[in-house]
Amino acid sequence: MNHIDPNALDPYREMMGDEADAFVADILNTYLSNSNQLVNSIETCFASGDIATFTRAAHTLKGNSAMFGAQTLTGLALQLEQAGKTNHLENLQPIIAQLKVEYEIVRQELTELRRTLPG
Repeated sequence: MNHIDPNALDPYREMMGDEADAFVADILNTYLSNSNQLVNSIETCFASGDIATFTRAAHTLKGNSAMFGAQTLTGLALQLEQAGKTNHLENLQPIIAQLKVEYEIVRQELTELRRTLPG
């Protein structure tokens, strides 16, 4: 089962034409280098009570993951973002744990996709 939508990047490919593969490779590289830090921030900031940073990290991960059609990961990040915004912080540990598992699957799929691109 794919955890990313391979067609999610089609609009970028259509817009970029001949430069599409390089562009997609660049955004994949950026996501792969930054997303792990966001996931770690979600976990550590929640544990330390830094809810503002927790919420911001969940918001950023949500938007970045949506770009790749990672719907489950996007939905989990949205739940955490909304919880942070509304200060409903009870019972989030299972969602954070699920987000970490889903992120690892998405990261693996995006790493495989990245291997198929030149550069």
